[in-house]
Amino acid sequence: MSLPQMHYTSAPPGPDGSGFRFTAVTPGVPASVLREAEQLIGYEPPRDAPSRPTPDDLALFPEMFSHTRLSDGSGLLSRTVYTGADYSGRWGNFHAHAVHLAAGERLSGDMPPIAAWGAPEWADRTPEGGAPPLGRLTPPPSHELRSELAAFAAGRTPWLAAVLADLRRLAESPHAPQVVLAEEDTGRVAHWVMLACTALPRDFARDLTFTTYTRRPQQARQQLVGVRPEDVRSVAGQPHRYSVHDCSDLSTAPAAPADPWARTAAAVLASGLLPLFRRAREAAGEEYAAAPFAPGPLAALALVKGVAVPEDARTEAAAWVRAHPAALDEPTLARFLEAVCEVVPGTPELPSDALAGLLDALHGTVPAALTAPLTARLVDRALRGGTTALPPLPPGALPEPYRSRLAAESGEELRRALRDPLTPLARVAELLRVARLLGVGHDDLAAPLAERIGDGLLSGAGSGAAAAEALRDAFAEPGRLLDLALVHLDARAADDPPGTARALRDARLPLDGVRGVPHLLMCAAAGSGGPWRDRNGELHRLLRVAGASPHGDPLALRTAVALVWEDRGPTAAEASLLLSEAGARPHVAAGTWDHLVTAAVDAPAEDAEAPLLARQILAAAPESVGRSVLNDLKLLSLVHDLEAQEDGAAQGGWTARVRALSDSSRPGVRRRATAALARRLLSPDRPADELGELARSDDLDVIDAYASAARTPLFRDVLRSVPRRTANCFVDWNAHAGASPAWDLTRRALLDEVLRPVVRGLSDENVLKVEEQLSLVAIGRVYDFREWNRPPGVLGRLFRNRGRAPGTPSSSWRGDVERPGEKGDPR
Repeated sequence: MSLPQMHYTSAPPGPDGSGFRFTAVTPGVPASVLREAEQLIGYEPPRDAPSRPTPDDLALFPEMFSHTRLSDGSGLLSRTVYTGADYSGRWGNFHAHAVHLAAGERLSGDMPPIAAWGAPEWADRTPEGGAPPLGRLTPPPSHELRSELAAFAAGRTPWLAAVLADLRRLAESPHAPQVVLAEEDTGRVAHWVMLACTALPRDFARDLTFTTYTRRPQQARQQLVGVRPEDVRSVAGQPHRYSVHDCSDLSTAPAAPADPWARTAAAVLASGLLPLFRRAREAAGEEYAAAPFAPGPLAALALVKGVAVPEDARTEAAAWVRAHPAALDEPTLARFLEAVCEVVPGTPELPSDALAGLLDALHGTVPAALTAPLTARLVDRALRGGTTALPPLPPGALPEPYRSRLAAESGEELRRALRDPLTPLARVAELLRVARLLGVGHDDLAAPLAERIGDGLLSGAGSGAAAAEALRDAFAEPGRLLDLALVHLDARAADDPPGTARALRDARLPLDGVRGVPHLLMCAAAGSGGPWRDRNGELHRLLRVAGASPHGDPLALRTAVALVWEDRGPTAAEASLLLSEAGARPHVAAGTWDHLVTAAVDAPAEDAEAPLLARQILAAAPESVGRSVLNDLKLLSLVHDLEAQEDGAAQGGWTARVRALSDSSRPGVRRRATAALARRLLSPDRPADELGELARSDDLDVIDAYASAARTPLFRDVLRSVPRRTANCFVDWNAHAGASPAWDLTRRALLDEVLRPVVRGLSDENVLKVEEQLSLVAIGRVYDFREWNRPPGVLGRLFRNRGRAPGTPSSSWRGDVERPGEKGDPR
């Protein structure tokens, strides 16, 4: 490479003038660079410097070594030393030697500018032969410098972390405050820069601007500025511009920063392990470019070397190794795990969740012997009641001698805790895992533990989660505890199927292949289903899962019914299918018989299947029907006969039977029965005297139901369209006059409010058809109908007689008035 150089000093009078000027410059250096450099390389002696220094005094003057970014983007690397106060000599009172680095140009070997400190190429006087370009700047021997830097870092421990944190801010933002370091010896400022360039990312280290000495720090342009203690006052109290560290006064040492990288890097520097920074960069690989200040890689390697890194950095180290389990070779990884598990008095231990996550990441990728310290540490904490659960561990995860030692030390205490009924279930789950891992026997405690775990699973909340965890662990290593727990859960499932199903939804128990616990298996299967379109089909599915049949295991039928119809009972159609498929005996034995009965008697009025179901129940097991619902079922069975027009219904006696059964029946069933009776009494095929039975009953419920059925829009349409039905109703509603007060009021109202508006809305042709139907009953009814249908007044009488054959008499009978010629004829 070729480095243009410049020499600047105070020269005696001569052809080129006198005073401070460039005395030798490599040809080609731009004048703009010379002008800007001249403002940067001047030297001002310390305030207390002797005015006439001796040669020994000159060696004590500060050396100003600077790296500055010029306005055109290029760099100026310079060294200025004091040479005396005699202006008559050739050398003046100071000499500055600088090299120019073009924009983007680096020193040979890509070394940072601070590496040129102490290079033999730096001159204290202007060379005789001019200033040809320098080929290189030779750094001092690294092994000598490393030991010197390690000793310096150890002496600057109180300030290391704070200075590194400030330099990190400078690396991340150009607007961060300048870092001002006060040292008695400028060589120490150079050491600060060397330490910073060792720890900081290489790109930033190569571009870091600095000066080891200045009398006027407020005018310095560099990022890191070195001053003597007496000059630090000019920048004090301006934290937005300067971050000041007076390293000459221990009382001014700052508190440790929050930055874990800075504190970790400070610990590494204080330990003299400078090569760890390079190794950390290599270990981080491509991720280093995106996160150069992530403390994980550096902290991990520092722990391997025995460096006491901060607690949060230890956690970061564990997280980094967890994310990059292959980043460390086995010997290094083994030392790292030993370090994170080591208990150091006065030093916080690594959190258990960090250790557990680390173990989980390493499990299966490295030998168990390698992770044994980590496993043993977690097991020891679990035995002492740690807050983080021990992760599932396979057999052999804790090899000897760790297993035997822990079992001998803690076996009895572990069994005591398992025996204690006050031990929380979460703790029980963890202790059982530890017991299996250590080989501590606990079969004699299995019965009470199984009951506790089963009840805890069904209780929900935190205990449910802990119990589920214990059971899942037990499935991984079956034994007596698992068998007893499953039997206990099966019994609880039979008592409370819906509650057990809800508990199993989140438990995620691996029940595949399990047999002998039908109720538990059905609850687990139902937990992932519903709501179902075919609930009867779901019932059969659950019974198949349990390997049970309604006849062989009625209790299984009860559990299945409770699961499928948890939210509401079966509909009448579903209950009818259940009864026809299994018969009555299994349902009576299972206790589900009441579900079928309830489906019938509580069915809504529009449920067409309820009457048939009631008939099936009475036919299948009438002796199992309770007295409180027997009349309801009989009424519904009668409704079935009435609506189906079965042969048995043709025998009549409907009204009497409905009234007799209604006395102790439910209101809904009674209303349904009276409505069915009313519809049948309005039909033309009813038994002859059934309407008279209704009229004589004076039963308001039955008679009102009849009136309501007659007033429906559907029946009015029938009256309008079927003359025969119109004729029948005219006869019926004029019959049985005086049978009962309720009937008289009802029939008159039906004649006036239902039949008359219908007949008056008929065409003459349809009225004649009604009369024709009446003539089939009795000719006198036709006369009665004409009179009843005659509009009031003379015009109405003439209108009504229009079209009759001459001499045809008109009837004066209306309502229940006697016909002409009979006793009481008013004419």
